[in-house]
Order: sequence, then C-alpha cells, then structure tokens
Amino acid sequence: MQCKHCGAEVGSEYRLCPYCRTELEYPTQNNSGGQPTIIVQNIISSEKASPKRNNVGYAVRGVACSPKSKKLTLILAIALGFFGIHRFYVGKIGSGFIWLLTCGGFFFGYIYDIIKVLSGTFKDGNGLPVKK
Repeated sequence: MQCKHCGAEVGSEYRLCPYCRTELEYPTQNNSGGQPTIIVQNIISSEKASPKRNNVGYAVRGVACSPKSKKLTLILAIALGFFGIHRFYVGKIGSGFIWLLTCGGFFFGYIYDIIKVLSGTFKDGNGLPVKK
C-alpha cells in the first residue's frame, strides 16, 4: 500500500505510516458483524531522528510513548534532579548539562520537571512522553 500523504510504500500491517505518521486508509471490509482487528505496533518517530538515538517508541492505549520508565525517571528527578540526572536518563543530554550547571534550573526547573513527570507530560529526547 502507498501512503497518500508522503507517497512511501508501506506494508499492510501498519496503521500509521512509519515515515510521516499519518493514519493510513484501507478499504473497508464487511465482516459478519464482528469487531475490526486492531494491530498494536512499534511506532518510529522520524521528526527528531538522530543516528545516535533509538527512535522506536511503544504504544500504550494507542498513544506512542517512550521506552524509558516513568517510575525511574521520577525517582531520579526527586533524588538527583538538581544535577539533571533524570534528563540524561531520558536522552535530553543538552538540557541535562544545563541542569547540572544551574543546579536544576535554579530550583524552578527541578520542581517543574517533577510536576511534568507526575502528570505524564514529561518527554524523552525523541519527543515521546514518558508514561510506561
């Protein structure tokens, strides 16, 4: 099948185009009243692709999320957040160094990151939310 948005050739097992992340349109099938088959798959993020990073995320309840642990990120943010260790863990190396040099963004960034992790909106270096 070919993606109508970017024109890439995509296998029939994909629900989203792995290149432009738009939903693929498949011909409808008339089943005998049964539920449609839903395929859960890994989603590749190409927006912030870097050869040094693993850009594969995971789907939780249909939403792509980071393979990094939310619990470990929270523990690192609380215990060592002034040094930016949680940012190094999720792949945000640049801001990790800023946190390291500024003692957690002058304390405000430290509190902000803890709130973001608790609310589930903290993102990893690939832009995927840390929810697992």
